[in-house]
Amino acid sequence: MIKILKSDLNSVAFSTESLDLYPLPARVADSLSSDEVPTSEHLSKRFKADHINDNLLRITRLVLMITQTCNIKCSYCIAETYMGPHSDNRIMSPATACAAIERVFKRVQDLPGIVFFGGEPLIGFTTIKEAVQASEKYCMARQAPLPDFTITTNGTLIDKEMIEFFRRYNFSVNISLDGPRHINDKQRQFPSGKGTYDIVKKKIDLLQSAGVEIGIQAVFTDNHRKCKETIESTYEFLLKLGARNICLTPAIGGSPDEYLDEGSLADLEQSYAASTERIMDSWLTDSPINLPHWLDILHRLISRKGKTHFCDAGCEGIAVDYSGKVFPCHTLISNSLYMGSVYDREFPGENFRRVTAMMSQTSKDSFPKCTKCWAKKLCSPCYGDTFAASGTLSPPRESICLIIRSVARAVLLKVAEFMTDEEKWKRFVESLNRSHRRFDTAHIK
Repeated sequence: MIKILKSDLNSVAFSTESLDLYPLPARVADSLSSDEVPTSEHLSKRFKADHINDNLLRITRLVLMITQTCNIKCSYCIAETYMGPHSDNRIMSPATACAAIERVFKRVQDLPGIVFFGGEPLIGFTTIKEAVQASEKYCMARQAPLPDFTITTNGTLIDKEMIEFFRRYNFSVNISLDGPRHINDKQRQFPSGKGTYDIVKKKIDLLQSAGVEIGIQAVFTDNHRKCKETIESTYEFLLKLGARNICLTPAIGGSPDEYLDEGSLADLEQSYAASTERIMDSWLTDSPINLPHWLDILHRLISRKGKTHFCDAGCEGIAVDYSGKVFPCHTLISNSLYMGSVYDREFPGENFRRVTAMMSQTSKDSFPKCTKCWAKKLCSPCYGDTFAASGTLSPPRESICLIIRSVARAVLLKVAEFMTDEEKWKRFVESLNRSHRRFDTAHIK
């Protein structure tokens, strides 16, 4: 199918199967409906990216869930729905982390990026150090470069030793911060009720001063809307903090006072699209902003590899919990999706193969609503929300699909705009080829 997308500035024909992109002259676009197929004479300038380095995606990911406990209490946290109750003694031992690395590294051709996750993973900093050193030892023996290391943390426990460790091993550090102090401190508090903003802001400044790559992960809740904060204003605030890698996710679980209902989520559609356009324009400058929603879509266009599954869970990525149990993802923890243990003699064994086959067979074409969607090969939604609610692998709620399609539309139209301006296209391609981003952490929240 050919999808015709139009804006006030430009129009584009998009092949939903081949992922080809053709900017259209206004006179042609105006004569076509949204689903008409243009004739070949109209498709004069196809999106080609042979000269763009296809370095946008790592294909393997190992998530080590270092802890199942946290030192702060977020009002919207839904971790217990998939991890079980927090417990102070649920911290991965160095032996378990090293066993996971040994088992996985011996069975892959390309070493996976390693993500340290929690709970709050820095509670288990000793285990993180042992895991990195085990990786370093293994890579030296194999004469291979170190994998990309990433950590998602609330930032409150970061100290000078950790900063030096992150700098030495080129960590990408994702800090959780939900925006301005009056929003963040209402949602992200210590058990005493004190907000986390001031201490996290201080740690962000220290990391940046040390040259450590940071990203900020924020959750957009009903508190933002009540305080007249928007998706655009929240992005703007996080950019002013110095973040150039931002993941802003709508709250779709947790406290009923803070999560966004279907109507509120639908209202964010245009907001996300406008932010996508603004951030894509940054790639015409010397200071591009990383935004996973559009970067993943762009990779699909560049590689011509349509996304057949929602995510890489259980197929190209796995998660190991504090005890060594393996699951497809940190949000897909269930007896039905148990893949074995890193301590199993035959790991990966029968359970691993069963779940891998299940995840592989659960493609987008398994769901009627996805088969009819023009953006199905571009999207990468998360199973976590619907799995927590139903215990089944299901498509995202329709309001999330609206946001995804809105972002996809904005990306395609913006790329078409760049393609029809020789100078913009040159700057855009140069910016892409200078970038070396880590995509394996952008979907972990």
